[in-house]
Order: sequence, then C-alpha cells, then structure tokens
Amino acid sequence: MNLSKTTPSQETNGQNEQNQEVTVTLKLVQIYVTDNKGNPVTDLTKEDFELQDNGKSQEITDFEKHDLLIAHTRATRVQKDLLAPNLMNRKFFFFFDFAFNNVGGVDMAKKAALHFIDTQLTPTDDVAVLSFSTHKGLTIHEYLTGDHAKVREIVKKIGVSEALGRAGRLMEELESERNSGIGGGPARQALLKAAREDFIRIGGKVQWKHEAQAFATGARDMAKAFRYIPGTKHIILFSIGIPDFLIYPRASSIKAELNKVNIASSDSAYLRSRYERMAKELRASNCPVFTVNVEGIYSSFMQREGETFVSEAITKPDQPSSGIAARDRRGVASLRNLADETGGRYFDNMNNYKNIVEEIHNLTSCYYVLGYPIEEKWNGKYHKIKIRVKRPGCKVFGQSGYFNPKLYKNYSDLEKELHLVDLALNDRSHFREPVHFPVITLPFSVGKESKALILAKLNSERTAEILRGGSEIAFIAFNEKKDIVGFRKVKIDHVKRPQNNIFCSADIPLEPGTYDCRVVIRNAANGRGAVASSLINIPTTPEMGLRFYPPLLLIPEKGTVYLDADSVEREEGKGDYSTLWNIYPIDSTQYSPLAGERLMNTARLLVLTHCSVFGISSPWEIKISAHLIHSPTQKRIPLRITSESSSHTNGVISFIELHPNELSPGRYYVYIFAEEMNTGSRSSINTTFVVE
Repeated sequence: MNLSKTTPSQETNGQNEQNQEVTVTLKLVQIYVTDNKGNPVTDLTKEDFELQDNGKSQEITDFEKHDLLIAHTRATRVQKDLLAPNLMNRKFFFFFDFAFNNVGGVDMAKKAALHFIDTQLTPTDDVAVLSFSTHKGLTIHEYLTGDHAKVREIVKKIGVSEALGRAGRLMEELESERNSGIGGGPARQALLKAAREDFIRIGGKVQWKHEAQAFATGARDMAKAFRYIPGTKHIILFSIGIPDFLIYPRASSIKAELNKVNIASSDSAYLRSRYERMAKELRASNCPVFTVNVEGIYSSFMQREGETFVSEAITKPDQPSSGIAARDRRGVASLRNLADETGGRYFDNMNNYKNIVEEIHNLTSCYYVLGYPIEEKWNGKYHKIKIRVKRPGCKVFGQSGYFNPKLYKNYSDLEKELHLVDLALNDRSHFREPVHFPVITLPFSVGKESKALILAKLNSERTAEILRGGSEIAFIAFNEKKDIVGFRKVKIDHVKRPQNNIFCSADIPLEPGTYDCRVVIRNAANGRGAVASSLINIPTTPEMGLRFYPPLLLIPEKGTVYLDADSVEREEGKGDYSTLWNIYPIDSTQYSPLAGERLMNTARLLVLTHCSVFGISSPWEIKISAHLIHSPTQKRIPLRITSESSSHTNGVISFIELHPNELSPGRYYVYIFAEEMNTGSRSSINTTFVVE
C-alpha cells in the first residue's frame, strides 16, 4: 500500500541500491497480547500501544483487533464484520514432512489437517500446503489462498507414494516387525535387536544425515523467501522429527569418539548448527512453527521407556538402557527445540489431534494489527521492532521485526519461484502490488483441437516500463478446480516504448469447459510485475456443422507493437506457426484490438469473425449475416459484411465495418449468424460494445 511517491527523477529500474524509487509504505505488524496467566487480552485500543522501529518511536496510524473466539460452532464463530477485507489475515502453512515420517504418521497428519480445515478455519484465513520429501525436496502444493475447499482437496490427495525417504521407509519396516506376531521371549528380543542394528547399518545414520541437511537447507531457504510476506506465517509441521542422536548426541556416545574426531566439527555439531540457523531464519521471518509429533504413541512410549529404564538399571547396571537408545532415534528434541526457537508450540500426543488443532486455533485467534508509515528502502536490511503495552500485566508476542525488500537480482531461485506464483495465483500480491492491464481471451479450434487465444494489452507507461530491458511473460490457464491445465512462458528482449500500444499473445490448448486465463509479466532485471485475468468458455466442437467463435473488435490505430509467443518461439527454432495472424489476420499497420467495451473518439470499428467447419465435405458455401441492437431503444440495425475469405484452418474469416460516430450513445449488441447452404448447418455468436 503506497501512501506517497517521490518525483520521477528518483525512479530507476531497481538495479542500483543507491539510486532507486523511494516510497512511503504502510508497514503492518501482527502481534498477540496475553495476561500473566496466558489468556488473550482482547480489549486494547490503539492508544494502549507504543512501538519502536530500530529504536525510533513510531506513530501508529492504523489499527485492527481480531477476536475469532466468539463461539464454538463454525456457523456462529465469525462475526459479519470479519468477512470484510482486513489489514491482515491469519496465514497458515500446512507442512507435511515425508522424509522423517512413516505411513501411519502421514495418515495422522492428514486427519489433523482436514479437521483443522473443517472446524477451525475462518473465511478470512489464507492457507498454503507444503511438503518435504527425499526425492523432491521442498514442494509448494498450494500457495496462500482463501479457497479452503481447494486446500482440503489437496490435503486429502497428498500421499506418501515415492515420498518417504529411506529412513522413513526403514522406520516403517521396523515398526511392522515390532508389531508383527513374533511372540515374546529371547527370540523376539534378538530379532528386534538385529532389526535395530540393520536399521542403523543400512541407512540410518548416513541417510538420515543427508536428509537432515536437505530439510534444514530447504526450510531455511523457505524462511528467507517468506520474509517479504507481511505478518505472521503460522507453520504447522507434521513430522516425527530428526532423530535426536544426529544433532543432540548423549555424552556416552561422544565419550567414545573423543580421541578420534574433532568434536567441534563433528556431524552432530555441524547438523545442529545448520538446524539452529534454520530456526533463526524462521523466527526472523516471523514464522512460528507449531511442531506436531505425528508418531501418535509418544505418551505410551515414554511410560514404557521409563519402565524399561528402571528394570534395566536394576538387572544391567553397567549397560546403557535400550529405552534410551530407542529414544535417541526419535525426534522429540528436534521438534521441541524448533517450536521453542521460533516462538511456536510443541504437541506430542497425536492421538488427541482434535485437541491439538483446537489449541492452535485458540493460540492464533486473538491478535492485533498495528500500522505505521515508513520510508521503504530496497536494501534487504533487518528492522527490529519493539512493542510495549502500557497496561500493566500484559505480555506481547509475535512479530519482532521485518526485512526491507531487496533487489530482484539478489533473489534466490526459490524466491523468484514464489514471486511468480504469488503474482499468478493471487488477486493481491503478498510481495509487491503488481500493475494491472486488460486482456482479451477468445476460443477457437484448429481441426478438432480446441484452444484459447490470449491477447494482452500493455499500453500504459507503467506496463511498458516492465517490458523495458527484457522480461518474461507467462500465460496460465486454470480450470474450475483452480488447477493449472495450461502454461506457456516466453522471454522477450528489450521493447522500446511505442507511440500507441503493445500487445502480447499466445494460444493454449484446452478441453471444452470454463477457465480462468491469466497473463503474468515480470521484468528480468528488477522483478516488477504486471497481471491480467479473464474468464473464457471453450465450447465443444461438433462432429459435423459450423462453429462461430467470439469476434475480435478492431479500431484504427497505427504504430502498435505485437509480441506473439509463436513468433518468438519460431525465431528460437521451437515453432513454425503463428496463431494470431492465421486465426485473426490483423492488419497491424492500420488496426489495433479493442480491449474492453467502450469506444471513444473512434470513427471506425471492424468486427473480425472466425467460423470453423467440421465434417462437411468441400466445397462448402457459407452465408454470413449480422445486425445491431441498440440496447436503450431496442432498435435493430442491419449490417453489411465487408468481406469474406476462406482460411487454411478450414473455416471462414469475415469482416464487418461499423462507424460508431454515426451511432447514438449507448450499449450495442452485435449478432452474427452463419449458415452452410448445402447442409443447412447454422451457428451464431454475439458481442457487445458501448458508444460514448
């Protein structure tokens, strides 16, 4: 949210930190306040808070308080005023760990996440789904969205197929052996001992070490990418945890190695250091982690371990307890410490997952949002925030700082990926508000293949600036379930600002149905983005007959620059067909597409239509007619077809010329009809425009 901006002389493309655009931005801080007993304090006002940014007192200009603990049922929990847009909503990231897990743990995690979605989310919450696996690393299944039904569908389908790491699979095999009908006595103990030894020998320590390194690195990079998402990002991690012996070895295990290794550079110290850096990055990025131990048998295990420890201490006083050894292969300490270091909470008994998700909801339901203006600098530096409540007995938790935005050229690969996802999937960007521009979407067919033509208009100075110096343009199609079903991305070299308009276009093959088509443009140097979106309906292609497709409206305008994805790919040796010029042959020297409905100061309007023929043997004869309806008066105005021509796409292109300056102001509907004279097959289409 920009409050003001400097003069244009200070604006650059973001390449130089010392000479760049400076904006005054509303900084939002999300915090929680409790009393001495840990109960939320919900009746504070703006005047009760004092805030410092890097030691400097700030005036709080914007203020919100949220109390979602209104009732116990979903139907009455949320007040009506909470459905309105807020300065800042709750954000949850369901994080499924497949590397340090087993099939039972993943199943328990899914049950808990689904229960959270069904019973604890409010309509204003944003939710995302992440996972970590040995083979795929960190995966973003769904970015922050308010579409909870979509998130539920993803969580329900998420599985362990090829996802569990070797350690996880070995743990699963060990549990299977442990729970199989082996019987008791010495034979069972010997078999379990052999299984434990095989587990350590085959993969345990070496494989676990690599997986622990990958997990810590992936989560650290994720935290850095989340720095620029405002507010608190609540991460709910479902995991069994990194085995304690890897990063928190017991003294008895270190003693044997004292004369063999440098303890300071040992695997355990190295992994612990990396793990602690990960936790520090998460805390700095305001990502408290609620660690949920999905083993599900923690309480009974601890009781059993205690009994084993006592009995073995009596019978085998000189040997380490097998219970302690088993404990070392569990990740209780790693999960507990991660929660403590990031400001989250550790939960152990997964059998009571309903209580766990309810407690997480309660912990995050009452919060305040404080806003104050700052001068935004693009240097990536950290700001420490200190907030005090004047009322005695109040404790403040939550966001303790933030990072300034940094130059796009300094983004990591993950940050660039998240940036593109953020632009493509959200109506409002969490990184930086993008430029918006109009887009035209038209269905057509080549033979039996249905496609969408996406034509974006980039006529503003701000949009043209994004194209300057090189950019990438992504064309994305989402189905009704909001799955990505079509994607094309091309790189565009430097585009000089034309006298009039810039249009970029691409086609995407799509099955019949309704789609949301989006165009995302991102400058290759500074990351500034522009976004457009439009719905399109792809009709079914008949076995035999005609199919009229929506027309393209053209206005007289010279100097337009066309960036056609097919032409770009053809120049790169990747394609040899240009959809725009073959389906809608625009005279680019004379005409420019009309993006929108309103005509202003236009003497001519050209309606360019495309009609395809299916299953009719040539030669075929198509007659096209058209008329206008003036909406205010319902007056019918016949139209003359200026010209017709057959095309190699097995159809007919027709042109209808209108003169808007001869028409009365108001909305007009254009009705176009086609009939194949030999078979009597017919098709029709309509469009609209407004004369002002």
